[in-house]
Amino acid sequence: MEAKGIKHITVVGAGTMGHRIGQEFARAGYDVILRDCEEEILVRAKANVQRNLQQMAEWHLISSDAIHPIFNRMRFTTSLQEAACDADLVVEAVVEDLAVKQEVFRELDQVCPERTVLASNTSSLMPSALASVTERPDRVLVAHFIYPPHLMPLVEIVRCPSTSDETVQAVYGALKAAGKHPVILQKEAIGFIINRLQIALFHEALTIVDRGIASAQDVDVAVKESFGRRMAVAGPFEMIEIMDGWDALLKVMNYILPDLNASREPTPLIRKMVKDGALGAKRGTDGFYEWPPGAADAWSKKLESFLAEFASRDMAS
Repeated sequence: MEAKGIKHITVVGAGTMGHRIGQEFARAGYDVILRDCEEEILVRAKANVQRNLQQMAEWHLISSDAIHPIFNRMRFTTSLQEAACDADLVVEAVVEDLAVKQEVFRELDQVCPERTVLASNTSSLMPSALASVTERPDRVLVAHFIYPPHLMPLVEIVRCPSTSDETVQAVYGALKAAGKHPVILQKEAIGFIINRLQIALFHEALTIVDRGIASAQDVDVAVKESFGRRMAVAGPFEMIEIMDGWDALLKVMNYILPDLNASREPTPLIRKMVKDGALGAKRGTDGFYEWPPGAADAWSKKLESFLAEFASRDMAS
């Protein structure tokens, strides 16, 4: 199935994540059915969607005139058969419990058309564990939205060995059409991208406090007032390549890593980068990104302009 073939989307689970995911697809023009097994949850979901849309209009993210059309593209039901019988894509957003999710996928596999792609919003479980209980393992993957999904653009697409390229591209296209920024994991990995990075940061933050190096409050200030600001514009690979380069980072890693709890040796990848001379813009060579003449300066101006907005807010407060 191609992305343009996805028209009807079902979200199973109308809780904290589910109603917001459905809302985002409806905002993009898709016909959405939100299903939950409890009528009370659906009543709350309707109220929450209306509240979210009203807030987004107040924030000028949508027009006030768009609220009713978006809401009217959503239907709510307790019937899985009604919700999924004509779905092109189903996003499961139930409790983070493998047995519960597997049962949902078994049921969906029975009631959905053969063409339907089944996606899970799990933040930790492997898609292969869900694909294994279906007769359509080539059309199963993870589509992990980040809370709150109506304001956060990232979605992690995680494929398993059985997931077809066609399925990945169809979901990728549907997410792009919904205004999201999907990233594709080419193989299963516990924690995906975001949680692996976050857990590494949280672990070291706790270690700093536990060892009496700094207070929790000062760690929070240090992050928010330094690389926390930069990372709204620049990811870690961009930042290293525009700053000092991979060779400089390797020297720092060799000094600091032995004192950290998580790892004592730099990854072989950075040693290969340095050996190959793929050091980054500041060294006049391409690394993970290409840096044609003028690109580094243009990127630096973009970062400085963004940071200047923060500085302006600081002065005004």
